[in-house]
Amino acid sequence: MLVRQSKNTFIRFMDDFGYITNQMTRYDRTYNETGADFLREISRIPQNVEDIVARLRNVYNDSVSTKELKADFLDFVKDLTEHLFLVTGETPEELDEKDLDFSYSMENPKTLVDDFYQETRQKVDECTQDFMLENTQRKPRLNALQFELTSRCNERCIHCYIPNGKKNTGKDMPTEKVFSLIDEFAEMGGLHVTLSGGEVFLHKDIIPIMQYCRKKDMQISILSNLIALRDEQIPYIKEANVSLVQTSLYSMDAEIHDTITTVKGSQVKTKAAVEKLVAADIPVQISCPLMKANYEGYADVLQYAQSLRCKAQTDYIMMAQSDCDTQNLANRISLEETEKVIRDIIKWDKDYKENTLKQRPISEEIAFDPKRFAQQPVCGAGINDCCITENGDVYPCAGWQAMVCGNVYQQSLKDIWHNSLQFKQIRNVTQGDFPECLKCEARNYCAMCLVRNYNESGGDMFKINKHFCDVAFLNKKIVEEYYKK
Repeated sequence: MLVRQSKNTFIRFMDDFGYITNQMTRYDRTYNETGADFLREISRIPQNVEDIVARLRNVYNDSVSTKELKADFLDFVKDLTEHLFLVTGETPEELDEKDLDFSYSMENPKTLVDDFYQETRQKVDECTQDFMLENTQRKPRLNALQFELTSRCNERCIHCYIPNGKKNTGKDMPTEKVFSLIDEFAEMGGLHVTLSGGEVFLHKDIIPIMQYCRKKDMQISILSNLIALRDEQIPYIKEANVSLVQTSLYSMDAEIHDTITTVKGSQVKTKAAVEKLVAADIPVQISCPLMKANYEGYADVLQYAQSLRCKAQTDYIMMAQSDCDTQNLANRISLEETEKVIRDIIKWDKDYKENTLKQRPISEEIAFDPKRFAQQPVCGAGINDCCITENGDVYPCAGWQAMVCGNVYQQSLKDIWHNSLQFKQIRNVTQGDFPECLKCEARNYCAMCLVRNYNESGGDMFKINKHFCDVAFLNKKIVEEYYKK
């Protein structure tokens, strides 16, 4: 029998731990000890199980019989094959035939999952997201990179966290520099690269860059408003097997959408591009940030996305600009308006409802292991992901552009990642640094994050804005009402 990883599966290793993820199903696993040894033997090249077991024989010597070793490995392979991580068969052609491409005709096409608990035959309590954060907190590992290839943009959105003035003098990063940084990222064991801008399709070499990421076995996401997307680029995006294309659609009313982007005709172009990508079976996710201009139309956008069998999500809190200017927050919706939005989400968004109703009362979770929670990082910024912009500046995340951690024209990415004083400062921040949050009854419904704090408070990551707390308690109240019904 032959075995190889599926085209949608990616494998990485962190010291003694192995990690496998599938970009189509959105499931992932972590393995240590024997599981990691087994995972190291699997690649994109079809291999005979007998040959793999013979190599494993050298690892385990006489500690286990060949028969037991083969049985264990086959059980491992069978479980991963059932969950689409691997493909097995008698010939390479059979493997290719069994390997699934993403398609909207699938029973359950997934473009977003918020539940990171592992799916295995055996009971596994560990959440892979928590596991990865805690392990990389002790030994930071760059796993995800957002790459702003250009600071040029063809829209001037009224709510954008990137100051619009910056876009007026925008530039592109030279392609050769992009390639060298992707090489560095790959050498560091990086997995997920997000290509963005500005507007990413304004970069003349976006397709070669995307193809180079595929050559380096990266999981690729693209963030774009899509109005510069050309029809001839779509087959290349499909061929590159991207994990996700995310775009913003603010309203089904073109006038409202165009008011937000300040570009006439932008809604028609974005919507047409979305439908072309869906027709080409490319995974699309629609983002619909809500503000005073469009908050009443979210249900319409959500239902449009569902009609295409893709996913829509929203941010109804809004983030201040990355230069700590809060003028864009004049567009933020009030608590009363937020309540209407949350009720629309619960009514129309099945995924949100199912994930929200999984939440356990905070008292139970803290009583379970309060010390462990207090030691956890707040997020992965600077711990397992960061952002690079076209001028070479490196930030903890895309929104945190007031905190420059280094510049890739002056230092290597590896040197910045391991030695930046700013990164070291962020890595020392834990949930325990927010004692008022540890026992807060609304913590599970909270969207507090360090960069939101930082941008809105003039540079203080520890200062929580009261609006975040009010929205968390509002969300909790609405969910509890739903429970009672």
